[in-house]
Order: sequence, then C-alpha cells, then structure tokens
Amino acid sequence: MRKLSLIFIALFFVQLFCVFADNNASSANSLDKNKPKDTDKAKPKGPLWIKDRSFEIGLVNLHVSFANSFLSLSEIFQDVIILDLDKLANGFNFNLGANITPFYFKFKLNNGMAFGLSTDIDAIGVLNISGNMLNLNEAIKDNSDIGGAVFSSITVESFFHVQKFKVKINPSLFYALAYITPTRNMPSSVVYTLDYSDGTVAYIDYAMRIYTGYSTDNGFSITSNPGVDFTIGAEYPLAKEIGLTNTMPFLDFDVGLDLINFPFFPSTMDSYKQIKGRLGKNKQIKIINKNDDDDDSFFSNKIIDGKEEVKVSRPFKMITWIDWRPLFGSKFLTVTPVIGFCYNALYYKPFSLEVGLNSCLNLRNLFLIKLGFNYTDRMFVNSLGFVLNFKAFELDIGADLRSQNSSQAWSGAGLGVNFGLKFGW
Repeated sequence: MRKLSLIFIALFFVQLFCVFADNNASSANSLDKNKPKDTDKAKPKGPLWIKDRSFEIGLVNLHVSFANSFLSLSEIFQDVIILDLDKLANGFNFNLGANITPFYFKFKLNNGMAFGLSTDIDAIGVLNISGNMLNLNEAIKDNSDIGGAVFSSITVESFFHVQKFKVKINPSLFYALAYITPTRNMPSSVVYTLDYSDGTVAYIDYAMRIYTGYSTDNGFSITSNPGVDFTIGAEYPLAKEIGLTNTMPFLDFDVGLDLINFPFFPSTMDSYKQIKGRLGKNKQIKIINKNDDDDDSFFSNKIIDGKEEVKVSRPFKMITWIDWRPLFGSKFLTVTPVIGFCYNALYYKPFSLEVGLNSCLNLRNLFLIKLGFNYTDRMFVNSLGFVLNFKAFELDIGADLRSQNSSQAWSGAGLGVNFGLKFGW
C-alpha cells in the first residue's frame, strides 16, 4: 500500500508536469497573453520593494494552541480562584492543537509555475462536556465529545496558471499515528442520562478506543497504512476581468476557493486499547428498602486490547475568500473575508462553520503586519502576526487569543503562538 501510494503521487506529478510543459512549448504566445502578470495586482515596483524569493527553505515552522470556555488566564493566576458555575450552563470545552513543519522547500519557475515539498506533524485534542451533565439537569442520552488524533504527512506542493486562473494542487501522503474515537456501538464517548419520569435513574456511559499507528518494540516503526488527500485551490482576478476596477478603482479584488485535505483514500489502523464502563445504573436508585442481594456495582470499568480496522481521514475544509485591495489596487493593504465549513469526524456533530476577516499591511514586502478575527475549528480566534523579510532570511512570529465562547476570546481563556524561519533567494 505504501509503495502504491508513492508511485501514484510520482506519476501524478510527472503527468502534470508533462502536460503543462507541452502546453507551454506549443502555445507560448497565447499563454503569455493570458497568464496573470505582476501588474494584475498592482504590485509595487522600485528598488525598495523586496522581490519574492524564487527558492525558499523553511525550518522549524510551528503553531501550538490551547483553548477552554470556562477559565481565563487572569482567573487561574489568582491567589484565590473563584469559579462561576453559571458559566457551565453551556458546558465545558477544551481544545489542544499543534502543527509542526520541520522542513519544507519551494521553487518558482519563470513561466509562472512553482513546486515544493513539505513535511508536517499535526495533533488535535478535543474535550467537550455537556452543560446538562455538569449541572445535573434532566436529560436522556446527552452526548459529549472526547477525541484526538496525531497525523504525519508529506506534501508535494504546486501551482500554475491556466489563462487567468491561478491553480494549486497539493497531494499529501499521510499516516495516522494516534486516533481516539468512540466505539462503534455508542454515538459518543460520554453519554449522560438523568431521568425522573419513573423514579430516579442516573448513569454515565463512557467508551473510547485509542488506536495507535506505530510500534516501539524494535525501535520506532509506523504500523498504520498511509492515506492520500489533496488540497486544491483556484484564484481569479474577478474585479479586473469584469471591468469593475476601471469605474471604481477601490473595488479591486480577487476571489478564490480552497478545498483543504479533500479525502482520496484514508489511512487505516487496526491496533487499539479500549476503555469502556458505566458510572451509575440504568435502573431506579433505591434509598429505602434497598435489596441487599442487588450486587451490581455502581462503577464498572474495562480496559482491553484488540484489533479492528478503522479508517481515518484528516479534517476537511472548504473555504471561499476574497482578497480586496481597497487602496486603489495597492498591495499596501489587503482585506480578506472568508467563509466556508469544516468536517471533522472527532466531533459528535462533524460539520461546523468557518468564517472570518483578515487583513495584511505590507510595507515594501520588508515588514508585514497581519490581523485576523475568525471563527475557525469551532473557536473564536483573534490573531496578530508580524513578518520581517530580508529576502535571504525571513522571520514569522504571531500570537492569538482564542476560546470556544465569544465572550471569553479576549480574556485569555486560550492562547496560540506561531514561529517560523525561512531562507532563500
């Protein structure tokens, strides 16, 4: 399976390169007319403008984050922690995330094409406990989320121009290294019931399987089978092509669509450790005249090892966006609204909305300031980033405040940081 996957990706890019190479050779004049030029986006010129690198290497690019919907950092670092239990009415949510790119490179060709290669490690952790369970409200089979995953991947990156469209196709070969999921006969990892309709019945069922896709018996080795997905995108200078910028120059914008981690076939794992049990009983609670022969335990728990194949895909997103240059087409300021959705199988309800507004202040391509307000990955994220670019060397740093609760997003209930180093010319 691994060899077939590698051969598939290699053949795909050989074919892609041959098709476009042949197209360039046979109709160079027509492509030169249709291919977007640097002036299509009113790119600044002059000796003070730092040109984009033709060749780039990235080292130790990373982003780590955590978020919760209950406590802010200012509340945690107090001599006396005061808990406002009213905040738990909507439940408790906690997320962990990490993305590490140990190495990548990218190379641009003079004909408007580019190729690259990147390696990534992604980790996701999810804990969402319902407000009914935390507040002991009456509920029947109320679901909560507990899940997580770790992926490693290698991605071949490419973009090229088809007439006025800028197209990118990035296939990835990925391995699921760890995956925490509900068992198949339960709708969620934690199911809460409190019923007063016929006496009092209260219990919590919990079950999860922790799959591992690696072995350390004889050194580290990957035991999961690889999967393949694609990131596909297209960008089009809509405002210019419909003549809008001629009458209203401040309405200069491009539109784009990105399909991120579009699944082709999943990674498979088969070794797991299962944790399953119940806290309470699915029968009436007896306070008086309790039957002494009733020896059912109030708490039951089982941990077993087993084998059963599970198919794992990475979270998929579809995002549409607009790059708007309001200062009469100048790249000094770009404003980018985005909207889309995400499908993440780690959640009981896998679909969620993705929406946001981002901006970038570009000072001669030497110093960039990025500001963002987004609802992404089920969290409100307010971000600020800085880029210092000397062409031969670039430093990217940034931070964000985040939370699953909009009112907590500015209070330090969650934090993300990113750091990146790039070299090239």
